[in-house]
Formats: sequence, C-alpha cells, structure tokens
Amino acid sequence: MLRTFLQWAALAVAAMAGAGSAGAQPLARVGVDAHAIAAGGIRTVALQAVRRAARVAAFGTILDPGPLITLSARIAAARARLEAAQAATALAHSEQARAVDLYRTEHNISQAAYQAAQSHLLVAQATQASAQVGLDEALARARADWGARLATAAARGAAPLPQLERGIQQIVEVSLPLGQALRAAPGAAQASTPDGQRMKLRLLGPAPRAAAGVAGPSLYYLMAAQDSVPIGTPLQVALVGQGNVTGVLVPAAAVVWHDGQALVFRQGSPGHFSAIAVPTSTPDGRGYFVAEGAEGAAAALRPGQRIVVGGAALVFSASRAAPSTTKTRAAKAEDDDD
Repeated sequence: MLRTFLQWAALAVAAMAGAGSAGAQPLARVGVDAHAIAAGGIRTVALQAVRRAARVAAFGTILDPGPLITLSARIAAARARLEAAQAATALAHSEQARAVDLYRTEHNISQAAYQAAQSHLLVAQATQASAQVGLDEALARARADWGARLATAAARGAAPLPQLERGIQQIVEVSLPLGQALRAAPGAAQASTPDGQRMKLRLLGPAPRAAAGVAGPSLYYLMAAQDSVPIGTPLQVALVGQGNVTGVLVPAAAVVWHDGQALVFRQGSPGHFSAIAVPTSTPDGRGYFVAEGAEGAAAALRPGQRIVVGGAALVFSASRAAPSTTKTRAAKAEDDDD
C-alpha cells in the first residue's frame, strides 16, 4: 500500500514538474524532481554497444500452389504436343524423301502424290513450330510468375512439385521491408504465426517480383504443411544475413507503448527525459535491437546514453499529463485578464 501511494504521489509531482516547462509537447520532454524519482523508483541504465548478426524482420504469406501446379500441367501438355508434332514432322519428312526418290526414278508416283507429300511435310513443320512456341510461352510464364527455381521444377515435375501436389509442403513468400536488404538470402529462416506457432523455412530462391502491397524484394521459402496454418496466413519471418551489425539493445523493461508506437525515455540533464520512438522490426529475446545509424528519432539512441528502465510508466504518465496541465493554467490566466 505504501509503495502504491508513493508511486501515485510521484506521478502527481512529476506532472506538476512537467507542467512548468513552457511550450512542452506531448511525449516530448518531461522534468521530474529528485523526490519524485526516488519515490517512484525511476531508474536509468546506460546503453551498451552490442554486435549481432545482420537481421531483418520480414513479412511472410503462405501462397496457394494451385496456379503453379496448373502451370506445370500446362507445360507438360505443351511438351507432349511438341513431341507429337516432332514425330509427325519426322514421319512427313521420311514420306517426302521417299516421294522424291519415286518421282525422280522414272516417275513411279504421280506429280500430285509428290506434291501432297511435300505439303504434308510443310504442315507438319508448321505444327511443330506452333507447338514449340506454345511450350516456350508456358516456360516464360513460369519464369516470370515464379522465378527460375520454381519454373525449373514446374517444367520437370521435380521437387517440390510432387510435395506441393500432395499437400506435404507449402510455399511461403517472404518480403523484406522497403529499404532493407541482405547481402545474400539465408538458406534457412524462422517464421511465426499470429498465434505464436513457429516454423522452419528452407530457401527456394528469389521471387521475380515484389509482393502486392510490399515494396521490398521477395524470396520464396518452403515449409512443412500444417492444418492450422492455411493458405493466406500472414507470418512474421526473421532473416539472418552475413556479417555483424553494431548497435544498442533497448531492454524490454524500458519500452512503453503509445498509439501503437514503442517509446523509451532518454535522460538528458538529470531529471529531464525525452520520449524516443524505438523501431520494433528487429526484436531480441531481451528487447529491441537498434542498429547504428538508424534513421529518425532512433538515431539518438547511442552507447553511453541513459534510458529509463524502472518507472518508465510513471514518466510516460507524467509526459502525458504535462501538456494538459499547462493548457489549464493558460486558460485560468486568460480568465483573470477578463
């Protein structure tokens, strides 16, 4: 009970202290006196430089393999038509050669039969050319829609086509956020569903185009099929690249949420704190990693700077209370002038 009372008292004192800063903006800067800091258990730590493997938090979607399976069947049918046309052309060519020999040897066949054999060969050759165009078009469509790796599998009926047809495996399209990149696509990745299920992904290859609504590059991965993860399920995917990145690790205890945005309070001069937005695209088991050279407000989070890890909620409440208190005082002053 005593601790709760002290925390509420600290909140009230902090709100009053923040109100004294003229022109203070919501969640921008708040002053807290030494008594409020002690009573509210407000504690800061210095950010430490850390190095970690390059990571990107990407967006994944389980794709419908139906169009790829249909395209594979179309390629197989086009190849069968080409093979039939090639056989017909070979037969027509043989018959035309025989007709030429017979016609030139004392005219053992009529001129009409000779010309018919030549015509059959031309028709067979045209049919073969048309079949070749159909197969080339289907192969080009496969490469344009699915990339080289899956196009080759579709053309040959090779893995993972049989596994996709039997529902043993699923294709996951993984899209990187705009401006994010990796030196090389990792051969394996970890994915998680909205309800917390975790799956392992195995690289198939780059996707030929960005996913709808996502401007970053995309990759195709393969995962074991699960009944609880149907087609269209969105996934959070962690990609680990080559090399290391330097930055700071913001402890989870330091983070407060406001309007869907993660915030931490950085200490400037003693007793004064500024709200800094923290990117959450690279979560860590202990908090959030902020890479060196991060854009926006997060660039202010550097090694050696102190952030609030104890009592962050009290500082947050004070930062919200400060502007409204200031407005109230201003309104009273205007009333006095009247």
